[in-house]
Amino acid sequence: MTLISSIRPWCRKQPLLLGSAAAALGILGAEATGPVPAFWLFACLAMLWLLAIWRRNLWQTLPAVACTFALVHSLRLADTFTHPIREFLESRADRPAEAEIRGRLYPWNDGAELDPAQALCKVHEIRWGHLGYKPEAVSCQIRVRLPLGVALDRPGTYAIRGALTAPTAAKNPGQFDAATYSLRMGWVAQMQARTVLWQEQDPRAFRFHALQMAESCREWIIHQLGRGIEDGGETAGVILAMALGAADAAGHEIEDAFRDSGTLHVFAVSGLHVVMLAGIAGSCLFWLGKQRLSLLLILLVFAYAFMTGWRPSAARAAFMTSFLLAAPLFNRQTQAPNILGAAALLLLLGDSHQLFLPGFQLSFAVLLAILLAASWLTDKARRWWDLDPFLPPVLASRWQRFWARRRKAAASLVCVSAVAWAGSLPFMLGHFSTVTPVAVLSNLLLVPASGFCLVLSCMSLSLAACQWGAAVVLVNQTNLWLAKGMVLLAGWFAALPYANHALDLRQETRPPAEIQVFSVPYGGAASYLRSDDRHWLLDTGNERTWRGIVRPFLRQAGIHHLDGLVLTHADISHAGAVPLLLKSYHPQHLFTSVLEPWPQDPPFASLKKLARTLPPDGDLWKRGGAGEILELIEGTRLPVRAQVLYPGPGDLHEKADDRGMVLRMQVGRHVLLWLGDAGFVTEKRLLETRAAVRCDILVRNQHSADASGLEEFLAAARPQAIISSSDAWQVEERLPERIRAYCDRLAIPLFDLTQSGCVGIRFEESGARLRGYYSGQEAVIRPGL
Repeated sequence: MTLISSIRPWCRKQPLLLGSAAAALGILGAEATGPVPAFWLFACLAMLWLLAIWRRNLWQTLPAVACTFALVHSLRLADTFTHPIREFLESRADRPAEAEIRGRLYPWNDGAELDPAQALCKVHEIRWGHLGYKPEAVSCQIRVRLPLGVALDRPGTYAIRGALTAPTAAKNPGQFDAATYSLRMGWVAQMQARTVLWQEQDPRAFRFHALQMAESCREWIIHQLGRGIEDGGETAGVILAMALGAADAAGHEIEDAFRDSGTLHVFAVSGLHVVMLAGIAGSCLFWLGKQRLSLLLILLVFAYAFMTGWRPSAARAAFMTSFLLAAPLFNRQTQAPNILGAAALLLLLGDSHQLFLPGFQLSFAVLLAILLAASWLTDKARRWWDLDPFLPPVLASRWQRFWARRRKAAASLVCVSAVAWAGSLPFMLGHFSTVTPVAVLSNLLLVPASGFCLVLSCMSLSLAACQWGAAVVLVNQTNLWLAKGMVLLAGWFAALPYANHALDLRQETRPPAEIQVFSVPYGGAASYLRSDDRHWLLDTGNERTWRGIVRPFLRQAGIHHLDGLVLTHADISHAGAVPLLLKSYHPQHLFTSVLEPWPQDPPFASLKKLARTLPPDGDLWKRGGAGEILELIEGTRLPVRAQVLYPGPGDLHEKADDRGMVLRMQVGRHVLLWLGDAGFVTEKRLLETRAAVRCDILVRNQHSADASGLEEFLAAARPQAIISSSDAWQVEERLPERIRAYCDRLAIPLFDLTQSGCVGIRFEESGARLRGYYSGQEAVIRPGL
């Protein structure tokens, strides 16, 4: 009873915080039940609000708030997740639909800058197929990729014709779910436009002009902050990332260093940025008077949040700062948790899907943790920074008081950093399966440094507005040195042992061995092999594949090192990410064919570049030709060995695909034939040499310019299942129809990676189970050799 009696008064002082919690519960309830008929929600809502108004009690109001937000979210789910256009496109299995849409076009804004190659269309009419079809009235938003050379230079209603597809869903475990994200952001489909025709002027073009004005402001800021440091490279991009939230400007390697040190949030426009901006402006414009200054600062923080992309952290900070500035004008006391709740309510009312975005969750969770626990933890550490209790403060020397203040500031920083890390921990585990204990220390230095960087950026812009060019250059160069120091610190913290630790939180039983054949677009390839606690990769894909597919999977699986790597050939879509892998996962073995690196390849080719830093046939890099046996994994329940079937020293072909390594891999008693990009030349060569191509499972990709999947080769291999890449958008990367016909005729399971997604192969002693991550297609294979 004592605990309840102490909590109740605190709750009565924070009604908006409790209201935001009720709103979140209502949204979660609607998300769990899905879109439902609204009539009963309206009835319940009316009864609850009547009861709340009659009783005038906080606890009766909270169910009404929860029901209100449940209704709002249910209606929004119907506008996106169950929209008829989305359901129609998903039924077509990745086949685009020809359509013409009509609606208002707006610049595409997904972050800190506009993308001139894309636009957002608010559709009011759609015509399917040929132009003779009757148009249908619809209401939705569609992402439009504009034709090459077409620029969106005026607002209005447009007629756009092209291929319409559903947002791409995650087809690999751990991969970013672009389909769900797009629906959360409000657009239900994407169109590759062929023609864009302007039809009429839009009288309500405020949003169009506001976005264009924000882009003009960003361009001016980027130009001014870059004066005098044009040669700063990606380090200069750190300044833009902290000033505008443009994390991409810093480059992937710098972004990785800040992420692994737990300080990537300094690239997000947060409360720190907004408060410092308001403080700098307030100190310069104090002569305006309290009331006018507060109104000006409120406009300034909202303009800054809008200009930097209106991210959850920026929007939350803008609302909270404006409430703090406006409260004294109305003779109101400010309660920080209450203001946080008000900001959450406004953002969720504007877009209830925000609740499910990691940025929203992290932003509010961290700040709430700081508000609730930082002061308590600082008081617990009071003995460390307080003066001697037996020494009266008036008798303390100046140095004693000075160092007491410094210790207090340091203790406060440590406590706030620890509380912020603890508040973010559940969401970091839930969304990214990572723990960054080094963040408690790295934030002590990098967060204040980012504040100084923002101060220098504001000084630079103020001087630029006064046309003091020399001073602008001097301040920018000082800022560049500060940014270089931050990059070095972030890299140092990220390199510490266990600085960033991935955890395997998957609730599933691990088989003795497994293979994951990733679904990689545009002719790329990458696969993961595990037996007990030994981990290998077969090809890495290019850098984009590594960052978007392979590394997220390794993080989700809690893998921190790789025992080895096999590269089938030097194609950049197969081996382009080798330097990144070597830097992060330090494999102990690297195998390629005896022909790599190919002498005629250009100096910038993947394996040619690698050979300049890592000598072939050394301790790490081994090469093998036809007939060689590779003992990949030994001493496990299901050992893995591979025999190189191709190429031999005499298979000298100009095309990289014709030199690709073919492996006959044995996992326990199961045999897999790993063809890679083998085409006509390779398959004929294997048949001529009577190579042992008989297998249980055949894994293949497409040759870039030649026929493949010969029927006589398939007859010699006699697989029980085939896993193959395909690409509906590129003819040369499309799965040959002869392979589909062969599988249909013999009732062999065919896993098209485009349709099935990543294919997981779980090996047991008795058999292997294949399952498509996206489609759910399954097959069980018994050892046949």
